[in-house]
Order: sequence, then C-alpha cells, then structure tokens
Amino acid sequence: MKTFKSIIYASIFAFISIIFIASCSDNDDPVIPQTGNVKATYRIIGSSGVNITSIVFQENNTPVTRRGDFGAEWTSHEVENEGYRTIINATASGPSDQSTLKAQILIDGKVVKESPVSQGKILVTSLSLY
Repeated sequence: MKTFKSIIYASIFAFISIIFIASCSDNDDPVIPQTGNVKATYRIIGSSGVNITSIVFQENNTPVTRRGDFGAEWTSHEVENEGYRTIINATASGPSDQSTLKAQILIDGKVVKESPVSQGKILVTSLSLY
C-alpha cells in the first residue's frame, strides 16, 4: 500500500512540476489588439529568382499600390490601420514551378500572421490580420 501511495504522490508532484514549468515559459509574443488601431509592418518573401512585381497594402486605412521590380523580398515601413484593415496582397513571377511566395504581418518586429505559401511561375499571395 505504501508503494501505491508513493506512486500517486510522485505522479501528482510530476504533474504539478510540469504545469509550473510550462506556466513560467518566456512569452514575448506581441499582443494583437482586438479593436482600435494596429501598428504593423508588412513583408513579402519569395524564393530565389522570384521577382515581386505588384504590392497592394493598407496604410492609414487607405489602399496603397506599388508596382515595379522589387526582387525576391520586400518590407514596408511601419503602418497604422484599424485592425481589420491590416491587409496586404502581392503578385510575382518565378523562374520555375517550384518558386514560392508568402506574406507576413509583423507587430513589434515579430511575425504574428503568415500566409500559406504560393507555388509556381505565377505567384499570388494575400493576408489580413483578422
């Protein structure tokens, strides 16, 4: 009986230890406000050889369009929007069917949301915060 109690106490101790250690983990994730304005940075990332040619994003709740040859990566300056208007779209061309493109939204320098990867020679990505 003493062995059984020892096993129970050891199990409870282990369970409490795991919960304590998990609760003490360092959580530096940025907080995404549910209402109000958000200051964010947009990033578009393509694989090697990709050329981003068109970018549309929201800044101060107004659409901004950029066209050109931006290469494989592009990052905006920090923009402010109402949270639900934090949106970015981009198009690009790639050298092969394995070329990829994705969009990210960053708050306080940390990625808070990332689009699924687009793959192919013609690439399109879109992402919104909510």
